[in-house]
Amino acid sequence: MTVMGVTVVDVAFRYLINKPIGGSFDYSTVLLVLIVACSIPYGGRTGAHVTADLFTHLMGPTVDRIVGIVVKFCLVGLVGVWAWQLHLAGRSASRLGEATLLTDIPFEPFYQALALGVAIYAVVLLFEAILLAVTGFVPPHPDVAGSDGSPE
Repeated sequence: MTVMGVTVVDVAFRYLINKPIGGSFDYSTVLLVLIVACSIPYGGRTGAHVTADLFTHLMGPTVDRIVGIVVKFCLVGLVGVWAWQLHLAGRSASRLGEATLLTDIPFEPFYQALALGVAIYAVVLLFEAILLAVTGFVPPHPDVAGSDGSPE
């Protein structure tokens, strides 16, 4: 909503008073990074991420559960490395003085926001893997279910 607001105001100012917002592209870019940082763990928990279930119909429920547990634990490690690398990239960006071109907004806080979002996703995956291992089921997030909590 905020990114849209910046864009609408920028376009309106450009056409109505011939004076666009200076650096609106920079503001939109960093706001979009914050949106992505928040969306990664939320999307992972609600099942919005793309998955490919090619062979689940060939496996029984036990094999499917074991594969799900192994995949989730592997993803915890992979996503953890991703978060760590984003953190290191943020530190490098700070050390090198990397910033947006027009408004000189430093990149480091946005790398750290992405690192935090990805780290939260790793924790979500860890809890889902543990739930799947212990109970054999990961309950859907309330946003996936209907208003009464039942599947749609």
